[in-house]
Amino acid sequence: MAKDLPYFKFFCSEWSDGDITLEDYETQGFFINVCSYYWSNNCDIELVKVKKRFRNDALLDKLIETDIIKVKGSFVVINFLDLQLEEREKQSAVKSKGGKASAEAKRLLKIQQQFSKDSTENQHVLKSCSTESQVLREEKRREEEKRKEKIIIDNAIFSNECKHSEQWIEITSMQNKVKPEAISFFIDNFESHLITMEEQKKTLKEFKEHFSHWLRKQDMSVFKTKVLGKSNQL
Repeated sequence: MAKDLPYFKFFCSEWSDGDITLEDYETQGFFINVCSYYWSNNCDIELVKVKKRFRNDALLDKLIETDIIKVKGSFVVINFLDLQLEEREKQSAVKSKGGKASAEAKRLLKIQQQFSKDSTENQHVLKSCSTESQVLREEKRREEEKRKEKIIIDNAIFSNECKHSEQWIEITSMQNKVKPEAISFFIDNFESHLITMEEQKKTLKEFKEHFSHWLRKQDMSVFKTKVLGKSNQL
């Protein structure tokens, strides 16, 4: 995450009020250089690497003794940068989730636009029909297209709701002993199965119940989670 952002926040007031300003300018300059190196390494770097990089154990030890830089195990810890990294990761997760929802909404809109286009074309065809039998056939075909359209749209909506229900996915994955990613994969397959079979689910509950029953019949061997003492692929 830090590598994706080439800079970190520098708050003048926090710097001025911090313990670092009690040190001489050489120590302050040394510290800000360590911060830059720490950030560019994704806030994950060992103390020995910092020592090799800067080759000034006296200044580094002074910062550690004053608790400006901390050491946890064999790794360096700079708290204010760790907090920034954590904040960035949370923001990224929210944006990622929002992006997926937006993409799904666009997919549904595209489906609706396509069927709207087909419906318009059907109307033009009806106007050009010269006999009553042709009109009846076209009306029947149009009704069938509407029925298929509703199946696709309703199932797509239920599929989208399932894929964004983290709690339900987690429970379902635990029940079937597979990773959550596998559930999302099978939801897409199930949606395609319903379209092929021309089955329409009237409620989200009905969709989930049918999915759970269908899932138990699928080959999930390659998606099984690791079990102590056994070797599985995931």
